[in-house]
Amino acid sequence: MTLPELLTSMAILTVVLTAIIGFFVSGLRAETNMNNRFQAQQNGRLALTSLRNEIGSACSVSVPPTYSSSVLQLGEGCTDGVSSKTVYWCAASPTGSAPFGLYRQTPTNCASAAGVLAGGVKRASSLTTRAVFATAACPAGTTARPAVAVAFPIDAKLPSGRLYTLSDTITERNAAAVTC
Repeated sequence: MTLPELLTSMAILTVVLTAIIGFFVSGLRAETNMNNRFQAQQNGRLALTSLRNEIGSACSVSVPPTYSSSVLQLGEGCTDGVSSKTVYWCAASPTGSAPFGLYRQTPTNCASAAGVLAGGVKRASSLTTRAVFATAACPAGTTARPAVAVAFPIDAKLPSGRLYTLSDTITERNAAAVTC
């Protein structure tokens, strides 16, 4: 082999390897993005399941109006209709702007984002808004148990730019029925 033949074969090999490495890097990025999307969606589903269980077994549930639908207050440990423990679910972020996290907080309330982040357990992330809780509407003249409407819009970085939204209306099973 001569030197020009060796240089030519090395140049061809460099071009081929560069293309192959590009495909590998692109595949790794796609896998990382897909795993991040899956994790955000899975955390939202697990948080909603946990919230369903807690609301269903709580003896009192309220969405305090002062927090603009970002806080849910649950009375747990019911004895004769009286709760022995208060649990808070809060949508907050360290910066006060999106992305927000969903935190389960005991025994203090969600008065400040810093307090939530320090003492709360993060159950979901990548929420696009803090307004995730609302008291469910009840048709006038009907009798029903109180319910809470929950909507978690999650920015899972879907290719189409759409949000992945989990929503549900959860009935308080331990609360007394009320006439609307």
